[in-house]
Formats: sequence, C-alpha cells, structure tokens
Amino acid sequence: MSTMVKSIEDLPAMLTIPQVALALNISRTSAYELAHCKNFPAMLIGSRIIVPKDRLVAWIDDKLALNELAC
Repeated sequence: MSTMVKSIEDLPAMLTIPQVALALNISRTSAYELAHCKNFPAMLIGSRIIVPKDRLVAWIDDKLALNELAC
C-alpha cells in the first residue's frame, strides 16, 4: 500500500490498523491507541484488529457532526 490514500473508496472494506493510520494521516501508534477507544469501530478477529471501512466513515461523520475530538 502506498504512503498516501487518495480516496477512502480505494481502501478495502475491512481495514488493518496501518491502513487506518494511512487513511487518517496519523501514526500507527496513534491508530492503535484510537482502536482501543471505547467508541471507535474496531473489532478483534483472532489477534488482529480490524476496522470496517463503512463504520470508520460513519465514526468520522459523527465526530464532525458533534464537533468532537477523537476518543
């Protein structure tokens, strides 16, 4: 995967944390911290943290609508 995401539509339906970091233009460490936040749409599959792309987009929309900071 490239170091820049041009469009959210280009991402797969299920994102890894490194892909979330690229999509949000944040560090991997910050993406892992975000994934452990109560209201962030991450789920465990085995030992992997996966984020459904549609839920990530909805989470971003909710944060923007409420004018909230992450987490």
